[in-house]
Amino acid sequence: MLANLVAADVATILDNIELIEGLEATKETSKSIAEQQAVAVETEANINKLREVYRRVAAEGAMLYFL
Repeated sequence: MLANLVAADVATILDNIELIEGLEATKETSKSIAEQQAVAVETEANINKLREVYRRVAAEGAMLYFL
């Protein structure tokens, strides 16, 4: 993709349909990845919150096990 962009003639770059379609596909892929990253951050926050809820229970269980 970048090789096509570099090799494109500046005067006719807007007429290069293949290059424009490739750039649009790259833009959509980038947008999709950004959305997935946002979901991953939210999921990680939820997991961390739930982990803290169970940490106290795990500590009590460990104490009972060793007693």
